[in-house]
Amino acid sequence: MADTGAGFMKALQARVEETLGGCTRCGKCVEACPMVAPAGLDKANAVSIAQGTLDLLAGGAGTPDAERWAQVCTNSGKCIPACDYGVNPRFMVNMARIASMNARKGEAEVRRGAQQYFNSMGRSTRTISRLQLAPEVLDRLAPKLRAPEEYDRAPDIVFYTGCNVIKTPHIALLVLEVLDALDVSYEVMGGTATCCGIQQFKRGDPKTAGRLGVNTIERLARPGASKVVSWCPSCFIQIGEVAMPAYAASTGAAMPFEIAPLAELFAERLDDLRPLFTHRVEKRVALQERSAVPSIMAAVKAVLRAIPGLDLVELDVPVMSTQASHLSVLPQFKEELRQREFAAAAAAGVTTIASIFHACHRDLIAYQPQVTFELLNFMELIGEAMGIQIPDLYKKLRLMGDIDQIIADTSDMIAAHQLDLDTVRDVLAEDMFKG
Repeated sequence: MADTGAGFMKALQARVEETLGGCTRCGKCVEACPMVAPAGLDKANAVSIAQGTLDLLAGGAGTPDAERWAQVCTNSGKCIPACDYGVNPRFMVNMARIASMNARKGEAEVRRGAQQYFNSMGRSTRTISRLQLAPEVLDRLAPKLRAPEEYDRAPDIVFYTGCNVIKTPHIALLVLEVLDALDVSYEVMGGTATCCGIQQFKRGDPKTAGRLGVNTIERLARPGASKVVSWCPSCFIQIGEVAMPAYAASTGAAMPFEIAPLAELFAERLDDLRPLFTHRVEKRVALQERSAVPSIMAAVKAVLRAIPGLDLVELDVPVMSTQASHLSVLPQFKEELRQREFAAAAAAGVTTIASIFHACHRDLIAYQPQVTFELLNFMELIGEAMGIQIPDLYKKLRLMGDIDQIIADTSDMIAAHQLDLDTVRDVLAEDMFKG
């Protein structure tokens, strides 16, 4: 285990050195970043911010502006095409933040904080999912990890859910229904046993993130599928941009699979999907777009435009971040973006705003009582077009607005999973009603 982490760190450091040597300090990545102005930084100082960021990356003190820029990064990805020199600024900024955090707090404190957050997330995911799903349904979305020899034949794909989409299980269940309808054979893998390491990485603990990432790559390879499709954009970025390059460099092994976003699979199979869209969806829809993986947005739009009756509307609003949770680094800015989005949707006369990702969906549906249009996930639109109805139980519970009422409503699931009531109350207070 320690060797895995050490090998990962060696490969990661080599990439840092390449970044330090390849960056010209031109500042174009800073100029392209949508978080600079909201964070109170001046794009006129782009060159000095880039220089300070590289100083952080090299283990130096950096500058206050560089520290600030690293802290507010939402992995928007808009910096990547801005670089003309082959550097991935998203990786550069993340590694600069990690170096800064460890310099300020020390590795032990950083690692402890990352572990505490991960444990809390795991407890929350286990509890919230069990309030909604019977044990046999939960087993379908979060099956036990199997050894390589337990697979009779390789599936077409591994559907990699990530850690916490099962808080909103209707989304993942709809994905499985679509895969079944397309006659795609799949193995579902996810949960904390196959964590990509993003939470540890974001919180400054790349060594633990590396161990988790390498273990997950090897576990995702067990079924023998040549392609892994990822639901979560954070997992896709962490595995594809961080873990897999380090894995290849540290082991010298060929990558055991290709990883791609799930929406791209649907877009590739659009000719097969079209005949399955047997129900008209008479809705005027705006997407809550995110910028981190542009190909996902293009794929979702292509699929939704193929649904009979559905009118897809483009809103003139900023598109940024990976998921809504990333924008929490600037709460006031996040709120301003939401208000602007809702105002644009109302002006466009939409019937529906559709989230793309699960964390965005959990954030979005809390505002349902405040708007006239429905708030749902794009998978629900695909399901509606196919005549598949799976209720959004997370939304139902969230809109109850009362912990005692939720506990009463889910008493059968609490009993079935033998959940501790104090834990349920704590998790609901933290997950659904914090602040």
